[in-house]
Amino acid sequence: MSETKSERRNVWLTRCWHRPQGPTWLALDLTGGDTIVELAGPESLAGQAPGSILVSFVAQECAGLPGGGMLVPEGVLWAFLDPLDPRVPLDTAGKDRLALESSLRQQGKRFRRQVAWWQHLPGALKANCQDLLRGFTPQVGRLLEQFDVLPRVLGENEGPQPGVEGSSGEGLEAVSAPLKSPEIYSWFTSPDGLGAFYGPHFTPRPEQAEMAREVAQALEDGEPLLVEAGTGVGKTLAYLVPLLAAQTVQGGRAAVSTHTRALQSQILDQDLPRLQALLEGRKAALLMGRRNYLCLRQRLSFASRPVTHLIDGLQAVAFRLWLHETRDGMREELAGNFLLERESRALFDAADLCLPGQCYEGHRCFVQKARQTAWEADLLVVNHSLLMHDMLADNTLLGEINHLVVDEAHRLPEVVLDTHGIGVGNWRIDEIEELLGRVKGRPGALVRLQLVANRLQGYGTEGGRAATAAEDLEVVCRRALKSFGTWWKKLGARVDEEMKGVGPRQGKVRVRDKDEAFGSIRPQTLALLEDLAEAGEAMATLGRRTGVLDDLSTGLEDDLAQIGQAGQLLRRLYTDITFLTSHPDEDWVTWLDPGPRGGLKSLGATLLEAGSVLRRYWQDEERAPIMTSATLAVGEDFTHMMSELGLTRRRPATRTYTSPSPFDHHRQMKILSPAHFPGPQAHDFGRAVGEVMAEVGQKLGRKTLGLFTSFRLINEAAQILQDAGLDPGGQGASPHGVPFFTQQSGVSVPHLLAGFRAAPQAVLLGTSTFWEGVDFPGEDLEILVVTKLPFLVPTDPWVEARCEKLAAAGENPFTSFMVRDAVLRLRQGVGRLLRRSSDKGVVILLDNRLHTKNYGVTFLGALPVIPESFSDTGDLLDRLHKFFNTT
Repeated sequence: MSETKSERRNVWLTRCWHRPQGPTWLALDLTGGDTIVELAGPESLAGQAPGSILVSFVAQECAGLPGGGMLVPEGVLWAFLDPLDPRVPLDTAGKDRLALESSLRQQGKRFRRQVAWWQHLPGALKANCQDLLRGFTPQVGRLLEQFDVLPRVLGENEGPQPGVEGSSGEGLEAVSAPLKSPEIYSWFTSPDGLGAFYGPHFTPRPEQAEMAREVAQALEDGEPLLVEAGTGVGKTLAYLVPLLAAQTVQGGRAAVSTHTRALQSQILDQDLPRLQALLEGRKAALLMGRRNYLCLRQRLSFASRPVTHLIDGLQAVAFRLWLHETRDGMREELAGNFLLERESRALFDAADLCLPGQCYEGHRCFVQKARQTAWEADLLVVNHSLLMHDMLADNTLLGEINHLVVDEAHRLPEVVLDTHGIGVGNWRIDEIEELLGRVKGRPGALVRLQLVANRLQGYGTEGGRAATAAEDLEVVCRRALKSFGTWWKKLGARVDEEMKGVGPRQGKVRVRDKDEAFGSIRPQTLALLEDLAEAGEAMATLGRRTGVLDDLSTGLEDDLAQIGQAGQLLRRLYTDITFLTSHPDEDWVTWLDPGPRGGLKSLGATLLEAGSVLRRYWQDEERAPIMTSATLAVGEDFTHMMSELGLTRRRPATRTYTSPSPFDHHRQMKILSPAHFPGPQAHDFGRAVGEVMAEVGQKLGRKTLGLFTSFRLINEAAQILQDAGLDPGGQGASPHGVPFFTQQSGVSVPHLLAGFRAAPQAVLLGTSTFWEGVDFPGEDLEILVVTKLPFLVPTDPWVEARCEKLAAAGENPFTSFMVRDAVLRLRQGVGRLLRRSSDKGVVILLDNRLHTKNYGVTFLGALPVIPESFSDTGDLLDRLHKFFNTT
């Protein structure tokens, strides 16, 4: 059936255009070409085109419009049409009509391309999606109908054209990796070696070649190596090529561990494909932690949820469309999904349990599929957290690893503390109740135990005994779970009593004396431990009774497996509560995390040192890791990170090496510091910081990033920027102001980064997240403002206890730990500025302790160039103008 033009002109994409005289809405007819019209508001289109579907950037829910129209959030559109990349583009061009129109037309092309995808979906899937939305108001199913009635040719020419290819790697088969360390340097600098992968524009990097030679030597000798590789060295290739060579000569499997997903993507999507000829048939694979993949149990559970409201139907449709498209079932694919991102916990954060009757059948479970792929791989790329969990699990997750490289090694110690820590809170009970079959609206009911007891009755006399054991187990489990609630409430009340009149409840509180902290609730603690122990015994009884039964059904086996997992969690809860409330240990610090408005969020304990744990791992497994990062040394001293990474006091001894950045920092970078500025503790420090950033942001016209150490200081500076006329969030509140973006609760970091990058000039205020791991090449960042030296918070329980332990050992904890740690953090922050050899920029350091404290010289000596002093804001602006206007 052919459709007339008027019948097809019914899906409009709207954006707000922020003009000085007020906002105007622009609308693009997605189904009728590139026509853009102006509207007084989204609803005004209803009079011009009755029955239209308006897709709005600002709408948060579907709603009916006058004249039979419908308002649909843009996130819903892309969750349906683009399941693997459902992100909504930021509305950052709201003051520039041309840029906004260009953005709208880009989304129009995306719409046409994805409609072609939709029209090729199986009819049964599309019918199922319609059924899930039927009967709700507004009738969102009309949107899906429109996808099908559009011309089939729509979008067919929007994708990649045939015959257009990237680098094919042809002609590189003869290139082989250098197999001995003496050959490495010449191979890396030769047009016939590494240069063969880059072509005529290859420029050798001596620093990269030197690092590669050091890595190759360490792998040959079986020695651990710690390499600081400055920005621009090209460290990933400098360890990948020797790693592949070591596999060729020595055999075995290898793993590369990183902290960030971005680096993993670089290795797998850029570096290893470029080196394909060196792999010689070896397989490389990514493996992430279990909760990054959708497991079959959670998949079936989510897919079977009742659809009682429109939002349930929308989520069910988005879920089925994503399942149809996904290959790996990865959590990150739902980032930015308007309908499913909020369901990430329900989809991915269940207890770690695979069911014998379901999960191991075929390739239906993404967790099992990922693990199988990883076990078959010769080169694994993992993150630090998974590496540590594998070590905790005696290498059962990754399998045998013969060669290990740890990139972004400076982040490994904190991951060790996190993965080896202990925490107790209501989430522990939630996991147990889920496994035992809690039902919403029926407090205390453990339906899985009830169902298992009923089904066991059908297995004769022994089945009857097992059923009785299951019934007994339900009684004691309900008592244990109720006992935990009573204990947790009492503990929260104890915390509230102690914190009366203390002020804002922010941060963790150290438990110094466990008898004092938990003595008043000792009866409730003992009662809870008795109930948990009884539940553990009842679990064991059920296990014995069911262990003698034969020919259990698949479903019953799976239910018993989940009950068994709950038993493990109950036993672990008993052990953790016992340790936290009664066992003092000088290697741990115990802490309480109060709720912001009363009660308790969590009770936990953290190891004081990661190095001792890592040292044991390296020794027990006779492993000699290659570790590298851009920041590992204080000056030329590796002592601090050697200890943190467990590389001290071992044989063979760890070698260290520094591969300096090839960047010309004296030409590309200037560091400026004020001669006079309020100290970080001064009452007007936040105002002074805000004033400097406002002047720089308004008068330089260049991207500026401010690095802060607290949200309080960010908020103070943000208020000054807004008072000075800058535009918060780039939303047009200050129509002529430079946009500024502020890290705050509820705003995702990717959203902030996208907004900052998209704006032609902007200011970004960020805290710890932005001190490392973000990349702003070229004009995306030209001015970096470091507000305070990034010292750890001295009152944090872990920092306080760590310093006390160092002092007891005769060390000065401030100079040996606090200063060294802060120097490395500062170097990471300053490293955000120059990411390419063509970059140019200025660092402004506002902390006067660089010049007023004795330890300031340690920080100054770690900077790539010596700071220059400026007298006032006018002098600062003059120096900035001069630097950027000088070639």
